Amino acid sequence: MAVIPAFRDGWTALRENPVILLGGLFLAVAGQLASAGGLVDSWILMAVGFVIALLLSPFLLGGIIGMALEALEGSTATLTQLTESGKAYYLSLLGASLLFGTILFAAMFASMIVAVFGVALGIGFAGADAGAAGLVVAGLAVLLMLALFLLVFVVFLFVQFYNTAIVVEGERALSSFSRSASLVRSNLLSVVGYSILWVGIGMAAFVPIVGLEFALVEPGLVGGIGESVGYAVTLLAGVLITGLLYSYLYTVHTAYYTRLIPTPASN
Repeated sequence: MAVIPAFRDGWTALRENPVILLGGLFLAVAGQLASAGGLVDSWILMAVGFVIALLLSPFLLGGIIGMALEALEGSTATLTQLTESGKAYYLSLLGASLLFGTILFAAMFASMIVAVFGVALGIGFAGADAGAAGLVVAGLAVLLMLALFLLVFVVFLFVQFYNTAIVVEGERALSSFSRSASLVRSNLLSVVGYSILWVGIGMAAFVPIVGLEFALVEPGLVGGIGESVGYAVTLLAGVLITGLLYSYLYTVHTAYYTRLIPTPASN
């Protein structure tokens, strides 16, 4: 099974090529540009930061995957590789990233709308002296909500390798999704286990960030710290943690992808 070896490969590649960490930090900084507007409470700066992040992220993501691929193939990863991969695959990654975000947003939005109406309908029945029938409707509404969230996960499951398909195999924006779906269909159980672990690590890493933000930004929880200072500290901590996270997880993502695709010797 390729799951655990891929996570080991990612750690080894990162340990032997710490320059990949810089790519992760750059990506983390880009991701926090929109949040930086909150320091001065400016929606305009937040909007500008969001657009800049949207345009920078595909370049940096392509660079991280390119450096990770170099490291996994036994070469020494360099910042030159970051810029070369970022430029070479930028347009494909930009288009695919926009489509990926649109697909996930549409799936989540539709799921939330159906879930909210379903739960509200169930609660309405349950609260209208409907007895057991109302409880059944409420239970079905909750099951529907879980099913819809599962649908979002399934969508993510099948299209998540679009970025590695572009950088590793040179796929174009649209073909990267069909390539990702094809690999997932051929390795479904392995990919399910990998995805749960990959997403789980990402979610666990964000727990201290949320806790720190709650402690420092919420008024009255920590005395002597202004809201702006607390926000700045949280922002810095978020950059450091997500930078490490991006570096490791996208190196693992590349390692796992290379284990899924056929090698020249197997053709």
